[in-house]
Amino acid sequence: TDLLRDAEANGLRIGQLHAEYGPAQVELSLAAADPVTAADRQLLARQTVLAAAARHGLRVSFAPLPSLQLAGNGWHAHTSLWRDGKNVLAGGLDGPDDPAGAAYIAGLLRDLPALAAVTAPSLGSLARLRPGFFAGAYRFWGVENREAPVRYVAGSPLLGADYANVELKVSDASANPYLALTALLTAGVAGVEDGLVPPAPFASDPGTWTEDERSAAGVVPLPTTPAEQEAALLACERITTALGEERLGAFLAVRRAEAAWAAERETEDVLAALRWRY
Repeated sequence: TDLLRDAEANGLRIGQLHAEYGPAQVELSLAAADPVTAADRQLLARQTVLAAAARHGLRVSFAPLPSLQLAGNGWHAHTSLWRDGKNVLAGGLDGPDDPAGAAYIAGLLRDLPALAAVTAPSLGSLARLRPGFFAGAYRFWGVENREAPVRYVAGSPLLGADYANVELKVSDASANPYLALTALLTAGVAGVEDGLVPPAPFASDPGTWTEDERSAAGVVPLPTTPAEQEAALLACERITTALGEERLGAFLAVRRAEAAWAAERETEDVLAALRWRY
């Protein structure tokens, strides 16, 4: 109750606040806004949660994976793309009706390994990136598929066609929200500009398939080490250009320092050290 009252006082529109899968885990949804405002509100929401918790003698962790024994935390970014007052992602269970909406999804998929290096950049992110964690461990998209890193959410008769959006699940609160949304929108809009066509969506979880089944379907895992993530990011000129040389240099310096620090430590010790950082 205090948190909802504080959020209202801070000008935050809360879509929903409810219990999630993990012990004492809660999900909070913020109303849609333009990208910069959305990033501002994400940070404001985190500060509002932390302050409300502190008043009650509690601590809050937004870490991607607080412990190997606990459920992970995501920061799932929902985006929609509008043209002339119309949501080009509007569609049904086959995906967007407008080719531009499909191309937006294809753009996200094309640059997904590099994109994930920005939206899920920490050692905790990589530890969380496992099948069954709703984190999007493989490169594919799906309609209402919660294991898909790129999940299409269709409109409905109740909410309307313009409710349709794309959820990026391989994203968490160890990311800088401004850089994350920059990379996300750069990839998606480039797909529209290039007229890309996405592959067929998958309705099931590739994590339950055999290696041969994944290979036949062209489904590959996303990078799982800091070195793999960095290589994927540096190979994507679209995203590195959007970030800019100075910000990219600072970003890589932080990630390399974190990887060097963790090199001689056990995963659980690394997660414990990061638990209250985010």
